[in-house]
Amino acid sequence: MVYPKTGSVIVRDGREMTYTHIQANQTPSRSVCFFFPGASYSFDRPYLYYSTMLFLNKQIDLVHVLANYGRENTDLWNRSFGERSAWISEEMQTVVSRVLDVHEYERVFFLGKSLGTVPITCGLLKESRFARSSAILLTPLLAEDVFHAELLNLTQQIFLVSGTADHYYNQGVVDQLATSKPNIQLHLPQNAKHSLDVDLCVDDSLQVLQSVMGELASFLDKQMD
Repeated sequence: MVYPKTGSVIVRDGREMTYTHIQANQTPSRSVCFFFPGASYSFDRPYLYYSTMLFLNKQIDLVHVLANYGRENTDLWNRSFGERSAWISEEMQTVVSRVLDVHEYERVFFLGKSLGTVPITCGLLKESRFARSSAILLTPLLAEDVFHAELLNLTQQIFLVSGTADHYYNQGVVDQLATSKPNIQLHLPQNAKHSLDVDLCVDDSLQVLQSVMGELASFLDKQMD
């Protein structure tokens, strides 16, 4: 049984951003993970749905942040990537601070999918209070210069998943990470797209999902030791 509770915080321009704080048990865990979805990838989609199950199974509390970063938000998307990055990072930092002001956790994780990896890499992991945090980056925006420059400066333990057929995949960046960043564990499913599906092949796509969840479980076990 899980124990969800909805909260909200006022962010830029007086807008309200909501989140769902999910406890794995009646009493708070010592660990929490903040989940940041993609622009069009919600919490009921496979990789966030099964990641949620995995964290709760390991008795880690969750915070699902309900961001509104769809293409209809033209004020956001008409800006440069650097400006969008700063905008999103500021709003997510506000949510994280609100939760951590109310609940004390010994260990903090971050998980993002696609655009949701931006506030983690370009904002939260740059803060000294999260120097010992760990992160999971699902299909990050490796092709964006600002993003991969920030990624190269991080020292935290990171599990990074990018399909080789993802339009944000960048072989040069991957090679650089593989040779110079031992703190970043790479998982690169062959022929997987930005959704981490393999074309329309159900069996191959499910195998990718299973491999990612298996590697993620091992990564979490190492961080929790």
